[in-house]
Amino acid sequence: MPIVKRAYRHLQNHPYFLISMLSFYLLYFILVFAVVLLIKQFSDSSIQLTTIVNSLQSQQLSLDVQTFQLLESITKNYLVKYQSIFLAIASVGTISLVLIQLFVSKIRHKEYNTYLLMGERVYKLTAQLIIEHLILINSVVLFLFVLYSFFAPPIVQQASQFEAETLQMEVKANTPDSTSQKDSSLSESKNENFTRFNVKPFLKGDSINNKFGENNTLQAVFLVVFINLYSCMVIGIPTYIVLSLTKGKLS
Repeated sequence: MPIVKRAYRHLQNHPYFLISMLSFYLLYFILVFAVVLLIKQFSDSSIQLTTIVNSLQSQQLSLDVQTFQLLESITKNYLVKYQSIFLAIASVGTISLVLIQLFVSKIRHKEYNTYLLMGERVYKLTAQLIIEHLILINSVVLFLFVLYSFFAPPIVQQASQFEAETLQMEVKANTPDSTSQKDSSLSESKNENFTRFNVKPFLKGDSINNKFGENNTLQAVFLVVFINLYSCMVIGIPTYIVLSLTKGKLS
């Protein structure tokens, strides 16, 4: 029987394993997706804020640039913060998946022994186990992409609103009241689009949306490929080691 068909049959015949792993991957990738969305949101805004600061400085406008330099600094700090959170989540997910594989290996040791005694190669059995998980992982990722395609505007709006409120709160916390009033009145008198606490004009600017919207499809394809390759490595390496040791004991 082909390896892919055998992997599919195993998932079909073990609904508890199927449901539990689907639930794990769904919760995990929802968390990852939320953090990645915030990283992209703050990254886009950081780039645009840098552009605004450079533009104001090059034009030597009388408008106070310190407000936007402060926003740029705060945005970069939050970007680093969420990148660190993403790395922590990725590390926890990797460790969890390895532990799950070791636990599953104990439960399915009789099945493994049977295949190995029948002369099944270790790499083929490893490939079957990888395919089982890839079927589940890609099903969850496809579901999330489809869900996002239908609800992208409200999701992005919520992320933008969260970022705007975060930046406004940080600016108020890091600026003295007297300076705040002075800069605010200056901003309003010189250019209404650069009002100190109205961050939406440059968070949702047309230039930034057009620039990054064109690469969304390519980024999605790259992300799916990366998830599959990384999953193959995380699942395959410990599984191959366990099966090799098991085959050595049976020999």
